[in-house]
Amino acid sequence: MNLLHIKNSKYHIGSEWRRWDLHVHTPESQLGSSFIGTTWKQYLDTLEAKAQEFDIAVIGITDYMTIDGYKKIYEAINDTANPRLSSVRFILPNIEFRAQPSTTDGKALNIHLLINPADSDHIEKIQRGLRNLKVSYNSTQYGCYKDDLIDFAKAQDPNIHDDQKAYKFGIEQFKPSYTDILKWIDSDAWLKKNSLIGIANGKDGISGLPPDGFSSVRDELVRRSHFIFSGNPNDRKYYLGQKKGTNSQEIIRMYKSLKPCLHGSDAHTIDDLFRPDHDRLCWIKADPTFEGLKQVLWEPDSRVKISNVRPQHSNLSKIITKIRINNPNGWFSQEILNLNSGLISVIGEKGAGKTAIADLIAFAAGVPLDTKSQASFINKGKRHLSDIEIELTWGNGEVSTGILPNNAPAFPKPLVRYLSQDFVERLCSNDHQGYELQKAIEEVVFNHLDEDLKEDYSSFEELRSAREAASQSRQNEFRGQIVALNREIERLHSTVIQKTEKQLTLESIKKQIVDFKSQLPALTQTADEAILKLLEKEQINLKEQELCLSKLNRSKRCIDELLKTYKDLKEKTDNQIDQLIAGAQEHENIQGLDFKNLKPIWNSNIEFILEQKSIEIHEEIQKIKGNQDSYKPTGNTIFDIQKRIIDHQKKLSNDEINRRRLLDLQKQINDIEQTEKRLEKEIQDIDHKILPSITGHTVERHRIYLKYFEALAEDLNGLKELYTPMQMQLASLGTDMTFELSAGYKINHQEWVDKIVKFFDGRKPNALAKKEEIESFIVEKIIPAWESNDKNQISQVLSDFNQKVSPFDFMQNCAAPSLKLIELFDWMFSTDHISTTYRIKYAGSYLEHLSPGTRGIALLVLYLLMDEDDRRPLIIDQPEGNLDNSSVYAQLVPYIRKAKENRQIIIVTHNPNLVIGTDAEQIIIAASSRSPSQVYPCITYYSGSLEHNEFDETHKGIRQTVCTLLEGGDKAFKDREGRYSIIQPT
Repeated sequence: MNLLHIKNSKYHIGSEWRRWDLHVHTPESQLGSSFIGTTWKQYLDTLEAKAQEFDIAVIGITDYMTIDGYKKIYEAINDTANPRLSSVRFILPNIEFRAQPSTTDGKALNIHLLINPADSDHIEKIQRGLRNLKVSYNSTQYGCYKDDLIDFAKAQDPNIHDDQKAYKFGIEQFKPSYTDILKWIDSDAWLKKNSLIGIANGKDGISGLPPDGFSSVRDELVRRSHFIFSGNPNDRKYYLGQKKGTNSQEIIRMYKSLKPCLHGSDAHTIDDLFRPDHDRLCWIKADPTFEGLKQVLWEPDSRVKISNVRPQHSNLSKIITKIRINNPNGWFSQEILNLNSGLISVIGEKGAGKTAIADLIAFAAGVPLDTKSQASFINKGKRHLSDIEIELTWGNGEVSTGILPNNAPAFPKPLVRYLSQDFVERLCSNDHQGYELQKAIEEVVFNHLDEDLKEDYSSFEELRSAREAASQSRQNEFRGQIVALNREIERLHSTVIQKTEKQLTLESIKKQIVDFKSQLPALTQTADEAILKLLEKEQINLKEQELCLSKLNRSKRCIDELLKTYKDLKEKTDNQIDQLIAGAQEHENIQGLDFKNLKPIWNSNIEFILEQKSIEIHEEIQKIKGNQDSYKPTGNTIFDIQKRIIDHQKKLSNDEINRRRLLDLQKQINDIEQTEKRLEKEIQDIDHKILPSITGHTVERHRIYLKYFEALAEDLNGLKELYTPMQMQLASLGTDMTFELSAGYKINHQEWVDKIVKFFDGRKPNALAKKEEIESFIVEKIIPAWESNDKNQISQVLSDFNQKVSPFDFMQNCAAPSLKLIELFDWMFSTDHISTTYRIKYAGSYLEHLSPGTRGIALLVLYLLMDEDDRRPLIIDQPEGNLDNSSVYAQLVPYIRKAKENRQIIIVTHNPNLVIGTDAEQIIIAASSRSPSQVYPCITYYSGSLEHNEFDETHKGIRQTVCTLLEGGDKAFKDREGRYSIIQPT
């Protein structure tokens, strides 16, 4: 880019809030009692002094039907020997016409014409135009200039001989119809192009018209007006479509556009100069130029405010006012770049140095350097950036400094939030499951919590871990109990499956006994868990009370968790002892023992003491919180303090051998009869003890499984409490807010389901059908039950699942040879894949399902609005590569416009909608040049506002450069300038 072709703006910080008074009369105003007894010198001296005292940037010099006073002012400010009003940046003529029809008080309508004084011969053009505005009297037409006005007066009253009196009387009587004034403006091409029409809304304006029969006149006047002269807040709301019962579309339908309300002092005396009624000062955020004034037409809400104080960010310590580059080493052509407090858009050709400014600010604000970044200016130029010092000046006067390439300042938390190209790319394209985006959301959730809910923790992760510690312990305990029950059931079942074998063995033994005994006769024959100061004081007091409340909340939670854990411990211990006793009593040798002393005697006082302490702390918490019923104007509860803040501003040989055979046979019969008795008892135990025990353990496992979900529900309720503040904020943003936030279960079911593949033996006839049946049941029944968080539904589906799988039959008919029953149990009753989490939807889809482009939109909206409690400057470097361009204007631009009201935003971009559609306060244009001898380029930054429209044959203004650099820039300007109107005002 040729550096010489860009014209630097006189107002390089861009659009700033300045005091404008567009309705200031002079002693030349011929109607009423304007500045009686005040000489022109006294007037001019006072005007100059008060303009400087009140820091007036723009004055509309007002006279009735003439520019006599403006001509004198113009001569004074252009007096080369003694120029006056040098503190005022811009002065323009405001001609106040009196028009017909009259108001109910008989007064003429006030119509104002503000005229652009940019042309050097504008005075001559205005006077020439006024000659053509005429009224008729006795068939003679008289123009709106001095000679004709004198003749007009004398024609009505021949007794007037003094020309000055006649001039005054002529002005008083010069009252054309409003239609004649509008036709006159339309007929003068120069005037139409270089003027803005304003209509008063008071008794001397459209509100003063008779209510009957004049609605069409009223509507026509408002339609043709570019602005309304009124400081009434209700008028402003009405003409912006913000008043209850009348929306913006209705206003546009009636009046063709939304109308800005401007206000002035309407001063007719020295004392009234720049002192409007009720201190309703007019602030306009624009360059002090006529082009700047026109911005209120395109931005009738955000560019003009009526207030007794200058609009500005509440915390100046979060605003970067200036970046200084010391020892630039040829990299940068200027040392200082002043920054706007609103939205700053950085544009330029590729390689011009756009990312450089974002990187340098982030570096000096303590953002850790990503040494792996391919897009980082600092990484790319690291070898040549040594010893360059970056100095940031903040709105409160503090300075932060970093020295390239490695000596960055260290802060507990970076002073800015930097969304670099790599960061946006990582979260939009590479973070497929949305884990990093989820972490970013958790940080925002934490920032929305009140201090008492943060419980002195510094991050969401710490707070959540602390709140869920007791529940997690119980969940782990329940998992352990389920695993233990699985093993016990498996152990018992291993005995049950031996029943048939035992029965066969028993039958065989019985036969052996019969056989052995049949041999006995032959053998026996041969053998045997002020306002600012007051506000500051109250905020400190509130902080102290919130800190106290936070500590009490923490104490109460600890006591409640201790009490719950103690009760659970009692229940667990008693249950375990009952199981221990039941198991011991199965053994015959110890059945008679007395186990009553095995159970501990619990001290009931412990629960009583803890409950009483919890109640005491709860009462103390309620006392600190306070409520409407307990409200005291001087009280010290949080409710009291907050209300005040609002007011001030949830066997040998034959015989021997026979003898030995007999003895041996008798021994065998005895042994085998013992085995018979043992087998009979074992078979009986299987039927009467082991099978009921398996049933009991199965029921207990079912109960523990549901207890796990009860513990999960506690975590879920805790999460809901944490996200409620953000959810309330989302609701307050209106129905167009496309984020939805909820807490729920995170179920990694696919990983869980995939484990069963190895459980099946495909060679078995029913195995594959069983696999499909189980997988279908999981998807259709189990997962919906888990997600419902309905205990009864989970209980029912668990029972159905157990029947569907039928583990014992499964092992026989479907299982792979290597599968063990315990593995099947552990899989069926596993809960490792179920946890609590946030679920975020954007535009109806969960984050992990969004396209990279839409995820980029969601990411920026997150940091723009949901992150509103973080008022640090937000720097975004070229996000458009990850944005869905068709959605930028509709989904992103409104949120940028809203967010910039509360925080400084710097965005490096090629997208015209992110520059023009957002109405950026400051445009910074990066340009670079390199001589043949230079290793690296020299970067120059030009800056100014969107309204900077100064250009000639060789130089372009900011607006023209924006249109040149950004494809679609012209269209973006037209879209912006037609956004609040059906037809563009002339």
